[in-house]
Amino acid sequence: MNTTKTPSQLADDARQTAHEAAETTRAYAQNAVNAAGEKVRELRRDAEPGVEQLAARVQQAVQRGLDAASTTSARAQRRIEQAADVTGRYISDQPVRSVLLAAAAGAAITALIVLASRRSRDDY
Repeated sequence: MNTTKTPSQLADDARQTAHEAAETTRAYAQNAVNAAGEKVRELRRDAEPGVEQLAARVQQAVQRGLDAASTTSARAQRRIEQAADVTGRYISDQPVRSVLLAAAAGAAITALIVLASRRSRDDY
């Protein structure tokens, strides 16, 4: 069974991961806004006008945070897509070099894991 992915599949996987990360971020931020909104409503029922103003400011701050998170998420998604495209083109243009770089990276990671496991054994 051949598990090697084409550059296009790798780029598609990276895009899908970026999209899922963006959606998760948006959902998390929306949940935070909803929770903050509910808290604001509770405060309004129980609080004085001054506290209501504070709650409105908090909600505005949360909304600004949500907007910033959404913008950052979209920007990150675009950068991941660009990186995936560049990587896919590089792999297509330089397949032998890509395999050699991947093998070298794998060897380096393996060496680091072996060194770390030896050090942890030596600590006992």
